[in-house]
Amino acid sequence: MRLFLLVVLGGIFFFKGPVSYASTLDDVRERDYLICGVDEQNYGFAYVNERGRWVGFEVDFCRALAVAVLGSAEKVQFISLNAQTRFSALSAQQIDILLRSTTWTYTRDISYGVDYPGVTYYDQLGVLAHKSIGYTEFSDVEQAILCVANGTTTLETVQEYVNNSGREIKIKVFNSREGLSNFFFSGQCDLYAADRSALQAILTFSAPNPNDYILLQTTLSKEPLGPVVRDDDREWYDIVKWLVYGLIEAEERGVTSRNVEEMRRLNNHAVRFMLGGKSGFGKALRLPDSWLYDVIYSQGNYGEIFERNLGSGSQLQIERGLNNLWQKGGLMYAMPIR
Repeated sequence: MRLFLLVVLGGIFFFKGPVSYASTLDDVRERDYLICGVDEQNYGFAYVNERGRWVGFEVDFCRALAVAVLGSAEKVQFISLNAQTRFSALSAQQIDILLRSTTWTYTRDISYGVDYPGVTYYDQLGVLAHKSIGYTEFSDVEQAILCVANGTTTLETVQEYVNNSGREIKIKVFNSREGLSNFFFSGQCDLYAADRSALQAILTFSAPNPNDYILLQTTLSKEPLGPVVRDDDREWYDIVKWLVYGLIEAEERGVTSRNVEEMRRLNNHAVRFMLGGKSGFGKALRLPDSWLYDVIYSQGNYGEIFERNLGSGSQLQIERGLNNLWQKGGLMYAMPIR
């Protein structure tokens, strides 16, 4: 009987042993460039500018990751993905990280084989309307044709709302942002539902006459957006997670691209540690001790990335709001680096 138990327990121990996984960090270093999945053309977040260069809020986070793991913001390849192909591209290892305004939900986190290392932008459902329909709040709309992209949490939200409210709102689903926008601006849809930030960008850059449209007031959903990685690589998850927290904490502590060298010399243990002024900061992640210093020097802290792409330094002029630091009434809060 004892022998039987030993064999059984030994079998259990054997099958519960460490599980091997592919190292994304090793793959990226061997390839010598990072592959980021981004949006097709989301102004402010990820788009190709007039000089043919990828720019935007999420693009800068990708470049920041490239600095951390490869030492250069230019060692990046961007792959344009729509809402239907984004998760399959990540699962098939066609990309190393998904940075495509992707909402963190229970179902995606648990069922898709992915992990969310953090939130980089707190968004909410937005509804863009032709002013001619005469509404200012989505809850007032009784009858309309609404356009929405397929494969999104926005589609799920508006479908549930329409089913429960009994309103005569007909939903039209599109697979591409371009087709959806063209259909709306040509007057074939009364409403256009998406993340509010995306609609602000569309209104600024794509609307034939922005004064003809209005963003309706609504609080139907929370849309926490952030990077997504596969769930089979804990090291890569930790690298991305602490990159997000590091950029936020840098802003919390007043460390910017302009003063980062000076701040590293300060007699402040926590700041010196996070900027690689003391040895050991990068060892556990297999990164240089200076990785966060290098990222901030190259791309700036969270606030700098936000302001130049979405805020005061951009055409969008989006207020920080929920994306302000926690000390200033927002939700941006970094786990302590010490």
